[in-house]
Amino acid sequence: MELELWNLFQSARGPNATLILAVVIGIWITARFASVARENNAPILMKAIISVFALAMAAFNWFVFTLSMNNLIITANVMQGLKESGETVSPVAEAFIAQNAGELATTPNIVGIAIVVSALLIAILPMWLKGDES
Repeated sequence: MELELWNLFQSARGPNATLILAVVIGIWITARFASVARENNAPILMKAIISVFALAMAAFNWFVFTLSMNNLIITANVMQGLKESGETVSPVAEAFIAQNAGELATTPNIVGIAIVVSALLIAILPMWLKGDES
């Protein structure tokens, strides 16, 4: 049974990887929009639209990082249930349970939060703040 749980966990990691790739592409697109807006001295309305898009991308990124964390937590909780039912689990599963079991996450881990916040600032700040125009 444990092997089946590991297989399900690995199956869920593929879509997570695709979503993380979407995060990277989304960050790049958002930063590019902001860069073009700054270079072309875009009007306020365009800057506002790009800012809304950047905020939407930040919310999507937050969701993706939280979803990825919950994949670990759910798998660990199910393995914990398997262990509590009397099944023997491997030492690897024991360590996985110890590290990841618990309540579902509502926020990403600190690295995910840092990525979301820094990407948002990279996209929005250059558009709205005047730099040295020399």
